[in-house]
Amino acid sequence: MSNENIRQISWQDIISLAEVRQLPPGEIEKTCLQKGLTPARYLRNMNAISRDEQLRLLDARVGVCGCGGLGLYIMSHLARMGVGHLSVWDPDTFSESNLNRQLFASYASLGQSKVEVCRHFIQQINPAVAVTARKSYWEDDRESIFKQQQVIVDALDNIPSRLALAEACAEEKIPLIHGAVAGWYGQITVIMPGDKSLQVLYGSAVGKGIEQEQGTLPFTAAAIASMQAAEVIKLLLNRETDLTGEICMVDLLDLSIERIKKTVT
Repeated sequence: MSNENIRQISWQDIISLAEVRQLPPGEIEKTCLQKGLTPARYLRNMNAISRDEQLRLLDARVGVCGCGGLGLYIMSHLARMGVGHLSVWDPDTFSESNLNRQLFASYASLGQSKVEVCRHFIQQINPAVAVTARKSYWEDDRESIFKQQQVIVDALDNIPSRLALAEACAEEKIPLIHGAVAGWYGQITVIMPGDKSLQVLYGSAVGKGIEQEQGTLPFTAAAIASMQAAEVIKLLLNRETDLTGEICMVDLLDLSIERIKKTVT
């Protein structure tokens, strides 16, 4: 079925119905999808995913740990896809060194909380998405908000935090989407409960890793974040992914992708 033949409803009509029924716009979107109406903002999602899958996304909960070069792009992608509940953790504020790569970073946002700026922009992108913006470390909500997530995304910038996050996700049996970037290079993998490949990958390494030596380029962060967001959507929709058993290494300088089988431990 072409997009032109899909029954759709505009955002203005959704807002009107929300006001009349005194319900959040997201609830109206779900009701419309259940009745065979597609909100116009999701029209270009259709055929790539089904209406039922879009409805599933609206009910989904995803947590993003880190709101920098990776995390801000991930939040934007997931909100545009219509993931209904997003939580993001980062205690940091925007600085000038963020301007080369971080979405929503501008001279106007310098000194402002990254998660609050992110929350503001997400509400402009898709007001139907509920955003929990935590100006803190994810560990601070380990016993509360963290446990509510269906998928956790690693958008952190140092190895000890990544390993601690992987351990926490394993204990809570939450899938983890790992991503990391350095210069022209990036990597991504899906860590399911019981998978120790991140510990094998990093071993006893400490600190921020090779990004300190290689720098971080904007297109690398955007590319890896996009791949992470795609893996999130696959998990939420029960789509198959090879990255549960592989680590994908991306080289944007030579335009190459290498997929490495994980070491079984």
